[in-house]
Amino acid sequence: MKSGFSRAFYSVIGFIVSNKITTAIILASIAGITAAAIIVTSVLQAPANVTLSGNNTNQTSSDMVSSIPQAPTSNEEETSSEEDASSEDAPVSSQQPTTSSKVEPVVPQKPVTPNTDFNYNSNMSYDNNVFLDALKYTGYKTDPRMWGSYKNYVLCSQKRGLGWLSNITYDDYGRSKGYETTANGLPDIHYFEQKGLVCASYVAYVYFNYLPNVAGIDTSMLPKADNPVLANDWYKAAKQWVNLGYSRYIDFTASDNGSIYQDLKLTVNEEIPIGSLIFLNNWYNRTDWSTHVSIYAGKVNGYHWVTHVGNENGPEMCAIERMNRLPHPQWMLAIVTPPSNIRFAPAIEVTVKDDKGKAIKDVEISVKSANGTVTNIGKTNANGKVTKEGLSYGKYEVIQKLPSGYTCDASTKTVTLTTKNNSLNTVTFVDKKETKKEDNQKPTESSEEKNENSSEVITDSSDTETDE
Repeated sequence: MKSGFSRAFYSVIGFIVSNKITTAIILASIAGITAAAIIVTSVLQAPANVTLSGNNTNQTSSDMVSSIPQAPTSNEEETSSEEDASSEDAPVSSQQPTTSSKVEPVVPQKPVTPNTDFNYNSNMSYDNNVFLDALKYTGYKTDPRMWGSYKNYVLCSQKRGLGWLSNITYDDYGRSKGYETTANGLPDIHYFEQKGLVCASYVAYVYFNYLPNVAGIDTSMLPKADNPVLANDWYKAAKQWVNLGYSRYIDFTASDNGSIYQDLKLTVNEEIPIGSLIFLNNWYNRTDWSTHVSIYAGKVNGYHWVTHVGNENGPEMCAIERMNRLPHPQWMLAIVTPPSNIRFAPAIEVTVKDDKGKAIKDVEISVKSANGTVTNIGKTNANGKVTKEGLSYGKYEVIQKLPSGYTCDASTKTVTLTTKNNSLNTVTFVDKKETKKEDNQKPTESSEEKNENSSEVITDSSDTETDE
């Protein structure tokens, strides 16, 4: 070993001497390589940009954090055991670039005129809505305790022990896109149980699988995420919803006093519609890049609740105010309302026109449900139409108060409200103008004269007889 090393050493020296390589050149080469290594190391260790971009958030400068917080002292925690357990409630973040990235709004390719005349939040409450039904469909067992307050907030680590959670787990490999269906066209829950879901694919499952295939709500006109397993791609899609006029941003302020060990204080000046998309980003690197997405479920006991997928628990309930906790603390990025061009409750549109196709205005319309409840839905407008939103699915009688001067073969029609045509159900009445009866059999003047003459003759005759 020693002799071999010596031979190699002298061979190298001989090569240097024979090629006239000086010591200065060797030293210069070593110095250049060292300098390059230092530069590369500095770039890789540069801190990420923490500038928050985007005009749909209202964080104040006091809420911005430019450094990673230090570990808390004992007086910063109310109960260390609760804080440690609550850290499991934080969602697992999606992939994010190491440098800050600003996503420009997507310009719509085709201009559209959205229908904004209806209330997309009809008949939905925190304990009775189609989005909560979508969570139940995964196998999640709902319980009144899931709407917990601070003191009885049910932590993720406890939910499985309570038997609430489904058999769907978290999967960070993106093996399931959320669109998968069975041969019957229903969401393939068994496939999700095998492959798992992430926060983004859960949104794909709810909006583009459960809503159309189970609830019968048409969402086919909505732009989808290019990659359904990435939260930021759903953020891009939601920006398209806004640009198309289907959705809008809701303003808010958020603060946690720069601590990931305190509940986030979220202030919103209006009620957040159930079904809104809640986008969050990395607590440490607040750019216009979404690392987590969830679906709003309602405000209960002072908390804003969402359905989402986070950590190993799969689909579940969580409070936004607890998402700024370890191990993956998140920060509020944007609230985007549900698209107004899809209906979450049936509607009926009644049209009244005459037999020549002309609209009839101010016709009073009412509907009678199967249980006998009569609801006045208003009068027809200048186009002969009147619309009623937020009804329940089922059979109705549609009744028109026949306008003066018109007749109709049927002033009452039966209709069954279904989910077809985006839950808009139409009924049309065709009324006919009444025709005035003409006196075609009016007595002629000669007939009247004839009657008068006849009576005169009789009178004359009597007079003659009297004279005799």
